[in-house]
Amino acid sequence: MENDKYVKVIDEGVVFSNPDLVFGYSAWPSITKAENGDLLAVYSGNRIMHVCPFAKVILQRSKDEGKTWSAQTIAVDTTLDDRDAGVLALPGGKVLVSTFNNTRAMQEDWADKSRFGPTVLTNLVKAYLPTISDEMEEKYYGSLLSISDDNAYSFGAPFKVPVTAPHGPNLMKDGSLIYAGAHFPGKQAGSEGQIAVFKSKDYRNFELLSEIALGADTKDKLYCEPHIIELPNGRLVLHIRAQNDYKAGGERFFTILQSVSDDGGKTFTTPKLTGADGSPPHLLLHSSGTLVSVYGRRKPPYGIQVMLSRDNAETWDTDYFVWDRGVDGDLGYPASVELSNGDILTVYYAKIFGQKLCSILWTRWKLP
Repeated sequence: MENDKYVKVIDEGVVFSNPDLVFGYSAWPSITKAENGDLLAVYSGNRIMHVCPFAKVILQRSKDEGKTWSAQTIAVDTTLDDRDAGVLALPGGKVLVSTFNNTRAMQEDWADKSRFGPTVLTNLVKAYLPTISDEMEEKYYGSLLSISDDNAYSFGAPFKVPVTAPHGPNLMKDGSLIYAGAHFPGKQAGSEGQIAVFKSKDYRNFELLSEIALGADTKDKLYCEPHIIELPNGRLVLHIRAQNDYKAGGERFFTILQSVSDDGGKTFTTPKLTGADGSPPHLLLHSSGTLVSVYGRRKPPYGIQVMLSRDNAETWDTDYFVWDRGVDGDLGYPASVELSNGDILTVYYAKIFGQKLCSILWTRWKLP
């Protein structure tokens, strides 16, 4: 193996896996700790494939810090393709879930071009899509948030917000939300302002703080799927997935860029390379003061990696393996939460045991 850097793994297991289900494909998870101490994992489930109109945002709960998980419950279920699921615990027993979806036309086009070719599954998708009316698509198409007032036992109707990111917004010290994401609908790849930062005091209405300027060395790249966090000194640290298209015989550009703000989000620095060999990111501030950014490695050896900063994101120690048994690049989107004893639990999606469908997995580990 080309990388011998590993964290100390304490335990690992499965949140959800059922490869025998037609609708058993699950992906793009997030995790948070509710005010009552429960761990809440959400992900896009009930899928038959990567783009799928039957998808729902699924929630599972652990009352023993990740050792066991409840049965599946539904957090968000629209008539469209409910994708990347974010989750965030808020004061007062509130829990926020985020997701976004695709148009009927995009889903039909994906089924036509699917690597599966014409199959019973793609035919099932194309048979279902005409049942979605123009009014249904108009009502639900977008980047969505849904809020629970009872520690995620029930959720309100989803509502639209201006940006999307896999793990949703984050909570600031003043109790407001900070949300860094891609504009939805998105701007053209390579255009200025692909990533925008918004703030909300009431969890529903969002005010634009800033758009991120592109660096000269990455203007031809796609910026997407960011995550942002506020540090104790007030600095905002923003990590961004950056990539280009595959080129025959060449290496794919697939990494994490960093931008920071020291004025409350009014301005951000030009994004710079972190050196991470994967993406997209999720940021966690550990009680030790260590800043943790986890991400998926989508080239051999496939797996989940983490980089660490102990100087407020000035420098990073990259590419520690949290998990290294991926079978292909259909994996990642990890997210982490700190447990009561300082261990970290990271959830992610990948294929296991030779399965064809992706599962939701977890690893409990210690900082190196």
